[in-house]
Amino acid sequence: MSVLKGCRILDLGIITAGAATSAILADLGAEVIKVESPTYRDPFRLWPNGAPEAQADLPPLFRATNRNKSAISLDLKQAEGREVMLRLVAASDVVVENFRRGVLPKLGLAFETLRAANDKIILASVSSQGETGPDAAHVSYGSTLEAVAGFAWGTGYADDGPMVSGRDVNYPDQVAAIFAAGMITTALRSVRNGGPAVHLDLSQRDLTSFLIGEAFLSTSMGETTRQDGNAQAPFVLQDCFKAADGLWVAASIRRDDVKALCGLLGLTPAPTQAALRSALGAHIAAHGGKAAAHGLQAIGLAAAPVLDGAGMVELQDESWSYAIQCFEDRRVKGFPFQIEEEPLTIERPAPSVGADTAAILASIAGYGESEIAALAKAGIIETGPA
Repeated sequence: MSVLKGCRILDLGIITAGAATSAILADLGAEVIKVESPTYRDPFRLWPNGAPEAQADLPPLFRATNRNKSAISLDLKQAEGREVMLRLVAASDVVVENFRRGVLPKLGLAFETLRAANDKIILASVSSQGETGPDAAHVSYGSTLEAVAGFAWGTGYADDGPMVSGRDVNYPDQVAAIFAAGMITTALRSVRNGGPAVHLDLSQRDLTSFLIGEAFLSTSMGETTRQDGNAQAPFVLQDCFKAADGLWVAASIRRDDVKALCGLLGLTPAPTQAALRSALGAHIAAHGGKAAAHGLQAIGLAAAPVLDGAGMVELQDESWSYAIQCFEDRRVKGFPFQIEEEPLTIERPAPSVGADTAAILASIAGYGESEIAALAKAGIIETGPA
């Protein structure tokens, strides 16, 4: 992939929001350098078990958000480390970070400093709640972001508490990464057309709220809750039903579907919702999940089996083509989109700590062997096996 060939990204991102942003840019062909510290690694190297990394078995979360990258280990808390970083900034196009607000300026790497080193630099700050405002410095996780952004307000069931999507979905981080990558590529176009350096402020809270903004309009009409579980207007019936083989089937029944469904279930033309639910549940429970879903689809209804990971893998090249990929004899997270003429590919696995430190300092920052050795001896940098 060469869409972003020739673009160099310095990736200070950790966990999902920052690291996944630069992973998309790497998939698009950008040269992405993951910057970690000898004293602080990306926490995803230890998730979910908290055990030290083994390169042969890096956690799936880390592999997914750091493939196609090289890696350098550099102590930004030391003046010599900041000097190295600024030499890299001078030779790069973008810096991506998702630290807590205030961390980058405390490191001596505020946007003004980066711009002084490179008047065409793009700083992409992906943060929980934006660069400014009373909540900017608050500690946040996906769960609290879903709460404060209004996302959790519409989940769960009536008379029950809100539900958050949890770490495995991590909605605010996942959507932020996709939108951030789009904003960065737009900013790159602007800068390459003669525009000035850019500081992008990407708030996960704002984005999450924006994506469900229409739902908030109902509050002006006195509505205070949206907790309907799987039910949703205008569907007569929408829910998940368990099949004979233990597979669940999701079905969304419109008013126009009722006649055809009644014919299949042997019901009178105008059943109550309770009768319709009971009959549909009994029908699905008497069949295997896939057969039940196919039978409902055959009469024009929206129905589908609820697939787990194994079920998804079985449908490769049938229901999806690029969401999951095979790399080095294992299945890995793929791409959110594809370009037919020049397909996105995974060229290299996620790097070990400092795997490319010496090579990067020599080829990009212009350090000699003796200088690199001195930096390593002083603990400013860390080198690791490539």
